[in-house]
Amino acid sequence: MSKYQTTIKLMKKNEDGKYKQVQFKSAEFLPGPVVEEAAEVMEGMQNAVDGKSVSEALSRAYSFIADTLFEGQFTGEDYRQGIDAREIAPLTGKLLKSVTAGFDETYTETKKK
Repeated sequence: MSKYQTTIKLMKKNEDGKYKQVQFKSAEFLPGPVVEEAAEVMEGMQNAVDGKSVSEALSRAYSFIADTLFEGQFTGEDYRQGIDAREIAPLTGKLLKSVTAGFDETYTETKKK
């Protein structure tokens, strides 16, 4: 496992209607342009001001996490439904920041100059 890979567990309902944990590993490699896309997703979340724009920004973040970081192993809706409500905001931020951490530091340093 790459030092950059992350593992998450989503709750999924089985045929009996009971929740069961399913584990997923993030992509082993993410191409450089993914950092730009993640930064755009985060900017959209920061700029969301009303209920509709917040919902749209969160939906985009969930889809980005599912489709890009976890390479389509589950959907954005699976992510939304499978994470506890008390954990989804911090986990979403952590996953996005795992991609943009170096970019954020470099961008901040460049802006100061």
